[in-house]
Amino acid sequence: MPMAETNRPDPGKDEHAALARLDQAISQAEERKDGKARRQAEQEAAAIGSRRSLGRAWSLAIEMVASVGVSVFIGWWVDRWLNSAPFGIVGFALLGVAAAMWTAIRTGMAMNREAAGQDGSNEKGK
Repeated sequence: MPMAETNRPDPGKDEHAALARLDQAISQAEERKDGKARRQAEQEAAAIGSRRSLGRAWSLAIEMVASVGVSVFIGWWVDRWLNSAPFGIVGFALLGVAAAMWTAIRTGMAMNREAAGQDGSNEKGK
């Protein structure tokens, strides 16, 4: 029987190889999980940013329409009060459009500053 004992493989060697394969499989699974979690977080952040931008766009559109509408109403009221038919509406409508454009420009500049600040903070973190 001494011959049978020498031909038998070392059980410790197989266990070490199996543990090494298991460790490698666990590491690969963790990397895949981390990658999926990172991608999911990036997608959620992009979705939030998209919703925020959409909200700002709607807000800006409503402000522009309201600005022109209120200005036209004030012009109509001034025309009725002073009996100066088209001049009040035209003048205040132009003021309303100018105010709406100023709001749009100011909001756009603020969004550009915010986007530039976010780009700078991402580069510092790398």
